[in-house]
Amino acid sequence: MVSSDRILKSLTFPIQYMEIGEALARDLHQDVEELYRYCGIELPRPFMPWQTINGLQMQRALAHFLAQCPPGPPPLVTFMAHFPVTTHGPVGMLAITSANLGEALQGALKYSSLVMPAFEMRRQDVGDEAHVIIERKYDFGPVNDFFTETVVLAPLKIMPFLTRPISGGTVYLMHSPMGDPAEYEAAFGVKFVFNARQNKFVVPRQDLNIPLMAPSRASHLLMKATLEQQSQARQDTKPTSREVKRRLQTAVRQKQLLDADALAEALAMSPRTLSRRLKDEGTTLPQLRTEVGIEYAEVLLLETDKTIAQIAHAAGFADAAAFTRAFKRATGKTPSQLRGGPGNADTPIHTESTQGSDT
Repeated sequence: MVSSDRILKSLTFPIQYMEIGEALARDLHQDVEELYRYCGIELPRPFMPWQTINGLQMQRALAHFLAQCPPGPPPLVTFMAHFPVTTHGPVGMLAITSANLGEALQGALKYSSLVMPAFEMRRQDVGDEAHVIIERKYDFGPVNDFFTETVVLAPLKIMPFLTRPISGGTVYLMHSPMGDPAEYEAAFGVKFVFNARQNKFVVPRQDLNIPLMAPSRASHLLMKATLEQQSQARQDTKPTSREVKRRLQTAVRQKQLLDADALAEALAMSPRTLSRRLKDEGTTLPQLRTEVGIEYAEVLLLETDKTIAQIAHAAGFADAAAFTRAFKRATGKTPSQLRGGPGNADTPIHTESTQGSDT
């Protein structure tokens, strides 16, 4: 994965993320303006909510934070202490006005690209667990691991707004710890597994029903309308493809099959119009169905002992041979190679309280 400065400059992030660096600088009695000079940010003050920074400036802001972070606990512990959920703007407000954790998570995943375009996020359910999988799309150089940690841990910021704590949770990270693993667990109250095969946060599915302390349907709908407007205004979005993929992912989790007619009806259009819109966005329904199936199969391969044939069936493929061919085209590996590849379950770094297997 190689990202040039030109590519990073094309990414946009909310200006609110700079408030985290400001808060740390004030705590350390440092010059806040030095942060903006280092990042090359020259915007009129006070910042307006619609102002943004680019990916290169985000990279520099994270590097500056790491350079200024006091010694002791892992940098993530200090960073998250200065990271309120409202930093995500309307996405954060949508989450805390939700009825329960599941609704908050659904909204955050749906609109995550508006605030965090550097990562792709999706949910896959395996047995009685919900897996929130985070995949980095671009190379941010020396800050890759730290940046990934901040994104994977972001869902934890909703926890203070729940009516009761979650019954269990595990964070999986593909890199080595940036400090004592025990300090990660002490700070966040969940288990950590490092050198895993996916970056993700896993919670029991039953915990998705935990209510939030102060849900507000009116405020929730207002934030949702605001985010929909922002999505439509983004020229790089593919609204029909995104919505079709979201519905297919839900159907896979519920072991349902959505055909073109059912999808078109759900989207209030004819099958022909659906096909045309997907084509205009550079894809087709079979391509999206295969993509969703491959993503689901990856989790089953890493998390279960199901046979290749069983996984092929669960992911919506006609047979194991068709699944293997599609999987190899999409990932460059066969299902067996992924399941038996490096970084398997006998090598995770964890504390004594961590589960004895990774992804």
